[in-house]
Amino acid sequence: MPESYSKALLQGKCPQCRKGNMFTYSPANLSRFMVMNETCPHCGVRLEPEPGFYQGAMYVGYGITVACIAVIGVLLYLLWDPSEWTYVGISIAVMLLIAPLNYRYSRIIYLYLFGGIKYDSRYRD
Repeated sequence: MPESYSKALLQGKCPQCRKGNMFTYSPANLSRFMVMNETCPHCGVRLEPEPGFYQGAMYVGYGITVACIAVIGVLLYLLWDPSEWTYVGISIAVMLLIAPLNYRYSRIIYLYLFGGIKYDSRYRD
């Protein structure tokens, strides 16, 4: 049974087979969290469709950052209502903590949306 689209996206799987990992290492490995497979280890599809493809992922990462800071700001206002510098400090700290996930998911989302790689049922196991 094939993985669902959303489950494969959240787990960072290849958009074609939904089985192979897009990244080589765990996001917890802070020295290598950005190492991405050139091809899918399961189906062999090229995960960088063209040179410089992931430059567009910066816009997705920016959107993730803005959304996170907005949520942090609303939560802080509703729960605590701190000073402006507390908002800034907490927002920066949270964004530094989730930077590896932001990097990965901006690339994953960008590839799923704009990579032109469609699911192929031939790779079901």
